[in-house]
Amino acid sequence: MNRVVVSDIVVMSKAYAPRADAVKALIRFEESSTSMKAILREMQTTSPDLYVTQARTQTLALSVVRYRNTIDFILSRSFRTKKFHDLNKRDRNILRMALFDFKWLQTDLHDILIFYPEIESYYMNEFSNAVKFNLDESIKELQEINQLSLKYSHPTFLVRTLLDNLNHIDTIQLMHANNQNRIYYIRPNRLYDDSESVLDSLENVKLQRDPELPEVSRVLHGIDAIVTSKLFKDGRVLVQDKASVMAVNALNPQPGEKIWDACAAPGMKTQLIAERMEGHGEIIATDVYEERVKMASERSQHLNAAQIEWIKADATKPVIQDADKILIDAPCSSTGILQTYPSFKWRLNKDTLFALMTVQNKILDAILTAYAEKPGTEIVFSTCSILPHEGESQIDSTMQRHNIELLQPLAYGSSGYSKFNCSRMVQRLFPHKHHTSGFFVARFRVTR
Repeated sequence: MNRVVVSDIVVMSKAYAPRADAVKALIRFEESSTSMKAILREMQTTSPDLYVTQARTQTLALSVVRYRNTIDFILSRSFRTKKFHDLNKRDRNILRMALFDFKWLQTDLHDILIFYPEIESYYMNEFSNAVKFNLDESIKELQEINQLSLKYSHPTFLVRTLLDNLNHIDTIQLMHANNQNRIYYIRPNRLYDDSESVLDSLENVKLQRDPELPEVSRVLHGIDAIVTSKLFKDGRVLVQDKASVMAVNALNPQPGEKIWDACAAPGMKTQLIAERMEGHGEIIATDVYEERVKMASERSQHLNAAQIEWIKADATKPVIQDADKILIDAPCSSTGILQTYPSFKWRLNKDTLFALMTVQNKILDAILTAYAEKPGTEIVFSTCSILPHEGESQIDSTMQRHNIELLQPLAYGSSGYSKFNCSRMVQRLFPHKHHTSGFFVARFRVTR
């Protein structure tokens, strides 16, 4: 009998630890403007916990942030004599974590009260109301945008933008996909001679070669085994999203060319450019932040891409004026990677978006002005965004101000949003359609 009791205690202890750490992460998230992913990285750096526990903490914390507005809506309406948002940060986040545990993970209520003893002591009536709360019934009188916002946990601004540019079914499917775990792709580092066989050396991993981009393989099972493997740590196996690889494919760097990667850090696309150059030609990688340049340069050395020249430079003031091809992977809202960074959807506002659009606009203007007398220069503009503000709208505006011609897009992905002049000649990738990050890519050439 004692063995059973001890065993139960051990199991509960292992289940409690990641939940306690997740609550700590959620509190820190409320106290800062940092992404949840960055907070979790900091905690993992200092935490002695095992990798499995840390991974569980990450999943729990990111999931609560992912469904944040829905969780808060339910809890706010479950309090009667006090207000949920007036509680202290710790209690608020314990309740968030507990409600996610019950409604999304379907954890037994008895276990939840063990994991979060504060609930039974102080909030049992309110939590009981939340447990019984009928979301569909409570939102049926709301406007459609508000209903979808709460049902699929997206801010109303994003819901409205998607409905303006996608049909109703695609909008729902995209939001649903944003709430799923990311699909991982890996590729061998071909800057090593034995790269073709390196994926075969991975253990406890199941891969599927991508039919459209055979240079990448989809991870069906074993991403944890990959990122903890020596091959990954040594830079022989690289994790890179299929959409990111597509941006480099659109650039089509060739041996002997001079390539400028204008917003290059952290350098994964730059490394892939180096592979395509096969040791011939010149690669200049710039970024505006000195620390990012330093880290990216060190990473390039680690990835056997020492031929890349890293320079701290502002792309709005071009210092490279003789490139054959230019990649502008511009700073953006990152709404294309909400599967990995769900906090981005709650931190986005119109001021932030317009500030990013202004930077994108300045980069395009500066580079195209600098290359106005160099017809034939090819440029790829990309953003990991699902917003037209950072894609089609930018290209339509650029075409009005500069002499450029759009080049035929690659043969996969979807066309751009239909309300824009450039729509047929630009590309979009979506999580719900293409099993990638959300991405926008435009290829164009400078003309006279």
